Amino acid sequence: MKQDDMIYFHADDYGVSRAQSARILDCYSEGVLNSISVIPNTPELEKSLALLDTEDTQNKIRRVLHLNFVEGRPVACAEQVDMLVDDTGFFSISFIKLLKWSYCKRGEERKRLKAQLKTEIAAQLHQVVDVCDYRITSIDSHQHYHMIPIVLDALLEVIEEKGIRIQEMRIPVDPVLPLLKTPSLWLKVPIINWVKWGILWLQSGRNRKKIEQKNIKVPVFFGIFFTCEMKLDIVNALMPKYIAYAQRQGCYLELMFHPGNLTKREELLDVRSKELEEFYTSENRLKEAECLKQLK
Repeated sequence: MKQDDMIYFHADDYGVSRAQSARILDCYSEGVLNSISVIPNTPELEKSLALLDTEDTQNKIRRVLHLNFVEGRPVACAEQVDMLVDDTGFFSISFIKLLKWSYCKRGEERKRLKAQLKTEIAAQLHQVVDVCDYRITSIDSHQHYHMIPIVLDALLEVIEEKGIRIQEMRIPVDPVLPLLKTPSLWLKVPIINWVKWGILWLQSGRNRKKIEQKNIKVPVFFGIFFTCEMKLDIVNALMPKYIAYAQRQGCYLELMFHPGNLTKREELLDVRSKELEEFYTSENRLKEAECLKQLK
């Protein structure tokens, strides 16, 4: 297998709107994009699938489920997952709060939380796999919620109970060695991304063991240190080192990008969130899209 065939140039957040999905697919037709994560609870999910099937007639793009507990409304009825939503029925549980619950909740409250997670995961899988037939082969999650132990356990139980075959699952923790070999970039890693990396790294050993016990592969990952900063100079400096690292491990390499910007506020899944508005309208998304095109 050629080296290029073992690299996933991946875009998160596919399917928020049809226009946003089209901009992501431009990175396939004009660049190196060959993998996407689709958000299940969007109003234009079916339109985004139709666009994908039209553009990717030879099924060259890896299709990944992007579990979402961050924004918008749940796919399941809000009353069935009331621990995850606010009184208006929108997702409202932060990563840190759910992580804390994962370690602190016991007894009936823990059983109730896990049951609600399984209900929503099953609903999101049904929406993408059965209703829309995205033909997914992998799973990750919006803002990496599947790295929370109780979420991962619920996810693994659901895919086993449903008999869904998953080939790969993301552990979003960049190996440090390639960065250490690139001193010019040490100070360019945002502090918040070091914090994210540390939190995810603390969960990674336990979660990797759980995933691999199910015979699910874990690609080498590149994208946390420079989340929303995957610009051409950074990628060109680090990618050869990550490729070499992945080859030594005998694994695929996944580079995570966020190239799908929104141009209209009303396209947001939750228009109340200023933070999400900034996330989706950031100019860095345009720069990441340009990086994917220039890498070709």
